[in-house]
Amino acid sequence: MHFSTVFLTGFVAIAGVSAAKFPITNAVTKNTAENKMKSKLLSKARPLARKLDEGDDAADEDLVIDLTNYSIVFEKCQFVKFYNVGEDNGDEEGDVLSTNKFVIFKLCNSNNCSSGCKSDYAEYVVDMETYVAALIEMKQESVENTCNTCQENCQVDDDTPNYSVKCQSCMDRCDRYDALEENGYGDASQYTACAAVGNDDDADAYYTGAYCSDDGAQISIGVFADAYCSDSVSTQDAATVLGLAAFSNHILSATYSSECISCQQEVEDGDDDADDYEPETAETCQNLYDAAGKCETPTGFSGGYLSYYSSQASNEEDVCTFISSLDSGTYDQTGDIVIGEGGVKTISGKSNTATSAQSLFLAVLILSTMGLAGYAAMLHDEISGGKSDGLSGKECLGTYG
Repeated sequence: MHFSTVFLTGFVAIAGVSAAKFPITNAVTKNTAENKMKSKLLSKARPLARKLDEGDDAADEDLVIDLTNYSIVFEKCQFVKFYNVGEDNGDEEGDVLSTNKFVIFKLCNSNNCSSGCKSDYAEYVVDMETYVAALIEMKQESVENTCNTCQENCQVDDDTPNYSVKCQSCMDRCDRYDALEENGYGDASQYTACAAVGNDDDADAYYTGAYCSDDGAQISIGVFADAYCSDSVSTQDAATVLGLAAFSNHILSATYSSECISCQQEVEDGDDDADDYEPETAETCQNLYDAAGKCETPTGFSGGYLSYYSSQASNEEDVCTFISSLDSGTYDQTGDIVIGEGGVKTISGKSNTATSAQSLFLAVLILSTMGLAGYAAMLHDEISGGKSDGLSGKECLGTYG
């Protein structure tokens, strides 16, 4: 799903298993390579045609997006309510506001990503469903690779297991993950799509799906009163509603992890082609880049391909403005605009201090007002003094006469 320029322009106009135990990687194994591209997200992939001059013999050549030197960094998720009137003047319930869900992420140079991503980076915005699906798939594959490797290295056969401390640790983790459902726990990553809980009584029906925390730093599973998962029911616990003891965020945590997730595709050490391997961009990064709205020019990003997306390139300023509005605290957790006593209230992000030009204008205005006030006082004194002299002269003449 490509980021819609029309949609963006319209907006501007109206403006416990620990995840660290299974690090997120892009490893490819023989067990997963054949099925890797069967997910919902990657089925949306489409080649990016090179932008070449007319008459070029290679005009039909496809461009390979090379992001092997960069890493994905999650920045924030945000709900936003839009005025959206269709043929029915709103949705079936007559609501003219629709809730859209976004994720802001960065591509950072892998060499300085862990130190704060302060140079050679760019910001992107994509719908939350696409981002969550991509990172969940990546983490699931990573867990599968880790457990397969653990099994191969630590369990030669049933009669002669390797019970070293390292192997016992990884085997225990994998066994606990496999036994989640058996122990009454639910994998939170399986409940990100908005879906009815299964209540036959429509009046009391609940829906579960992914939502953003108040500060946008985390994605969790919540309970909602509507089929679009926009009207949150904060008094209900999603795991309880689903009949689970609790959720495991082991996989879902990858969607809001602060880790730098490399876009370089890795290969298994034992792969026959590992020695001759040339770096390739992970499919997850390619598809997220292709689907996202891009803001690359302001930060001097050197690894982007914005010029090959003619529509987005011409509207990059709007994309950057859109990202800024999402990141500045303009909206609350439900997507409503935050209003303070004096109007829209900025919670975080951009500073509320005046610029130098504004300060200068204010100073000139104050000095000019003071000067005019002094001049008015002087004129008042002169006029008052002249009238007093005239009255005094007439009184004298009258007395003399």
